[in-house]
Amino acid sequence: MKKKLLVFLMMLFLCPISFSSQNIVIPDLGPAGVRGLSIAAEKNFGEYFFRKANGAGLVSYDPVLNEYINSVGNRLILHANNVYFPFHFYLSEDPSLNASAFLGGVVQVNAGLFHYTSTEDEFASVIAHEICHVTQRHIARMIEDQAEKSSLSVASIIGSIVLGIINPNVGMAALSSTTGLMQQSNINFTRDNEYEADRLGIDLLYNSGFNPMGMADLFRVLLSKQGNVSSVYAMLIDHPLSDIRVAEAYNRAKQLPKRENSKNPNYMFAKARVDVRYMNLNLETLKNKLMHTQKVNHYYKYYALALIAYENKDNASALKYLSMLDSIKDNDFILDLKTDIEISQKNYKAAIEPLERMYKIKPNDSSITLNLANALIESKDYKKAIKILKNFQNTYPKNLLASELIAKSYYLSKDKCNAHQSQAYSYLLRGDFNKANRFLNNALHVCNGTSREIVRAKLKKYNDIKLFDRMFEQNI
Repeated sequence: MKKKLLVFLMMLFLCPISFSSQNIVIPDLGPAGVRGLSIAAEKNFGEYFFRKANGAGLVSYDPVLNEYINSVGNRLILHANNVYFPFHFYLSEDPSLNASAFLGGVVQVNAGLFHYTSTEDEFASVIAHEICHVTQRHIARMIEDQAEKSSLSVASIIGSIVLGIINPNVGMAALSSTTGLMQQSNINFTRDNEYEADRLGIDLLYNSGFNPMGMADLFRVLLSKQGNVSSVYAMLIDHPLSDIRVAEAYNRAKQLPKRENSKNPNYMFAKARVDVRYMNLNLETLKNKLMHTQKVNHYYKYYALALIAYENKDNASALKYLSMLDSIKDNDFILDLKTDIEISQKNYKAAIEPLERMYKIKPNDSSITLNLANALIESKDYKKAIKILKNFQNTYPKNLLASELIAKSYYLSKDKCNAHQSQAYSYLLRGDFNKANRFLNNALHVCNGTSREIVRAKLKKYNDIKLFDRMFEQNI
């Protein structure tokens, strides 16, 4: 390992830097956790990765889909062992069937995972598998194993993995040039991890109330696609299957008490939303198919038809199709679309009233909160929108959409001091430090008194984060 990097790692481990303002934590690399990567370091690399993912436009801030994904992920986390840090699940618009875990509990869920699974239990099985890769520290151990068997630094390997997730073409090239061909022992090590994640993932599915057979069902479908060279089955590249692995998953699930598949309508709503908005399907073809087939889930059918009608600016038909789902009360997916329709017609009161009622019941529901804030902004009630968004940011500090909405609220209410600071924070979340500092410098020119001192403190803190990212990247 390079001397400069070694000194840098020791300095950060001995003097970890943490800031409560805006809940930003500067990553430290730290020494041994399993052998060389500490829990704290793993968590902080997750923060680094998420900035890069935001900056690359990889994170989709569809409020209702992200709320659903996190509801499934957090339901599983409640029953998982060895959870050492908060997990963060996010949607990628990638249409391939895959999900990816990274250090620190960051889990990317591709839009294609909804399209190519058939039940919520199959969908949840992939999330459970990825959670177990993190809780068992498979990624940390793989990195340490590579570092021990080569002259590579931990930074080099982590940097290549970050590139591989954010930009697969660049990342795989970087990983190949960095690590070379993996030896047979490394392939075995990875296979052992996959089997362990399968075993623990099935138990986690069952303990969380899902059908543990969901993983085996999905594996059987994927095994039939194993020879398919289509890139949509990216999961088969990251998690290759064998007859033995599929059989073991089936036998383990069969040992557990039998359970029916989940009937949660939100999975079907999510699947329909992905098909209409993220899979690049021909919507007219999809509409005709839904109109002329009986063999389709009721929730999927009418929500998909309502979304298609809305996309075609046919609000009357959209509301007609949503009325077919009236048995589902106070549902995020339905409320989200109704809100969009009301706002498009400038019926702000009709949009706000049901959201405010639900906000009192579920104040931590990100879909309800962000929809309400947006409706308030559209109705020019900036003060109330800001209050709601500031409370939301205390719980979800990394939500870029919330940061953009609060910046918009401040700008429209002519509060340039807070507007510039909020816009700076949005750029910090993207890892764009130059623009973040530019907006903070703009804030210095319009803020007064205590606010001006707060801006100066943020400039220092943001620059410290920038320093870490730059020093880390120079040693990749």
